[in-house]
Amino acid sequence: MLDREKFDAWVEENGTGHVEHKYINGIDYTFATMKDGWIAIFEVDDGAYIPKMQAADEAHAVSWCNMIERPRVQFNVL
Repeated sequence: MLDREKFDAWVEENGTGHVEHKYINGIDYTFATMKDGWIAIFEVDDGAYIPKMQAADEAHAVSWCNMIERPRVQFNVL
């Protein structure tokens, strides 16, 4: 989990500087394009950047995010 300062440092070291914010299925994401062209997907929650996945391109990143949902009702874990 990274705060904004650590996220910015990570982007400077590993990324191209291209960062895009997305809101998909009620979840805030940040897509950071890496030097090798892949996209690093971070979930953004209350100022924290949580690394989730890497995708080959934006279409695959969005596709992965579309599969993730937060439960909207209480549930029991067995």
